[in-house]
Amino acid sequence: MIAITAASAALGVANGRGAWAKSQTPQPVIWRGIALGAAAQIILYHEDRAAASSVLERCRAEIVRLENIFSLYRPQSHLNRLNRDGVLKNPDFDMIELFSRAKELGRQTGGVFDISVQPLWALYREHFSNRDMSGSGPSQIAINEALRLVDVQKINVSSEMIEFGQKGMAVTCNGIAQGFITDQIAALLKGAGFKNTLLNLGEIAAIGGKPDGASSGQASAIPWRVGIQNPDGHLGGERNVLKTLSLKNQAMATSASSGTLFTKDGKHHHLFDPRTGASTHMNKSVSVIAPDATTADALSTAFSALAPGDIRQVLKAYPNTRAIVFGRNEEMYELG
Repeated sequence: MIAITAASAALGVANGRGAWAKSQTPQPVIWRGIALGAAAQIILYHEDRAAASSVLERCRAEIVRLENIFSLYRPQSHLNRLNRDGVLKNPDFDMIELFSRAKELGRQTGGVFDISVQPLWALYREHFSNRDMSGSGPSQIAINEALRLVDVQKINVSSEMIEFGQKGMAVTCNGIAQGFITDQIAALLKGAGFKNTLLNLGEIAAIGGKPDGASSGQASAIPWRVGIQNPDGHLGGERNVLKTLSLKNQAMATSASSGTLFTKDGKHHHLFDPRTGASTHMNKSVSVIAPDATTADALSTAFSALAPGDIRQVLKAYPNTRAIVFGRNEEMYELG
């Protein structure tokens, strides 16, 4: 749901001769791949192409390592082992950090952000895999049974183990892991000395700005330009962009009910309200701009189920963070 609008001019350069031309502005080195099932892209600006290519290989390896921890689609991932056994001994530090952040975000959002909604996802997936896409959803009895297993605060997290407090619980990190991985890769790049970089690993992080070659022969950096896409359909071109934003040393994440639909009419989709067990219908899409992608990712998920007043209350706990909401009646407003 996020489009990179400023990178287009750079793409032709990166796919051209493959050599650095002497100019005022460093030329981009671009990596494209997949991260947690989503198309991913990293744009680096650096004078040394070999150094940029080397750090991109380190980024790729780190993405693979983190996917082996958090992916639901890799049978032996740490997350799937936890879901299978109900306990994971000697968890990786990154898993401890993400689960600790998830519990805190759960508290700050009054339980609306909850990584333990996987039983609901499994219920809806099974229900609609056996029925026509236009059918009704699971029964309220089945939803209530799944909701008994949804409470992130029942997950015990320590350096020795992560353990479910109730048999049958399961977790999905799909509402926070892309942001977390984005932050880890951003930290890697900053540590390697890269100051002007744009990451799109499902969520966006802007390190510095985009060099523009102005300012007395020296490359200066302007903010990266990104667009929030219209969740109602792919119209093409500028008509499909709801709003264009400038980012510099910030992250942005967008959640939209149209991302994964169980029914053609959109009544049942992948964003659940843990308070009711039903798909959320408060907002069509929510974008959150924050200092880090983990926070932006989790809050955009939670805000899909919250009214503007509730969003404002949550944002009080998160400095320098704001939300852009596209409501059910196509109204748009900025909060924070």
